[in-house]
Amino acid sequence: MLHDVLSQAERTLANSDQADIVVNVRHLYQKTMQVDFVAAVERLTGRRVTAFISGNHIDPDIAVELFVLDGPVL
Repeated sequence: MLHDVLSQAERTLANSDQADIVVNVRHLYQKTMQVDFVAAVERLTGRRVTAFISGNHIDPDIAVELFVLDGPVL
């Protein structure tokens, strides 16, 4: 879980009633980068990722990146 992740531009959009756009763009970015993120976690943990779940919340400014692994990290 990460706090204060929005860029200044994203904060400006969110404060101008454009929070949905910020969340949608962040979701698109996560979908685009999913293969790279999963590969990095698998390489670092030695486990297979069975699910990747990503979410963003505007107020408070919190993002969650959840990687469900196929077993304990050795």
